[in-house]
Amino acid sequence: MIKRVGTVSIFVADQDRAKAFYTEKLGMELIADDELWPGADSRWLSVAPAGAETQIVLYKFDENWEHYRSTFQQSQSLTLQCDDISETYRIYKERGVEFLGEPETQFWGTFVMMKDCEGNTLILVQV
Repeated sequence: MIKRVGTVSIFVADQDRAKAFYTEKLGMELIADDELWPGADSRWLSVAPAGAETQIVLYKFDENWEHYRSTFQQSQSLTLQCDDISETYRIYKERGVEFLGEPETQFWGTFVMMKDCEGNTLILVQV
């Protein structure tokens, strides 16, 4: 039986820029930054919130993945949970994170959508 989610992947054009965004702006921890194989153009780069079991792998999106681009962009979704969305929104806004609106309350919780440095949409939610 499945016990937990190990990783989720986000495709990025610039791994260094993505690493800085997720660690410096969102405050996540760097889990791994390793060469995939000798001479590889991409690295195994993963981050996670402190204490989290699931890692976010920041894969370099290159011409080898181009034929999958529309599939990944249509199905990719990453929701990040926080305890205090107002405070988290304020801090991230001060750090220059691009939001697609203001926090909005629904019956299931409060959320706001934001973009990472590569244009991926992330959902910040307080439940």
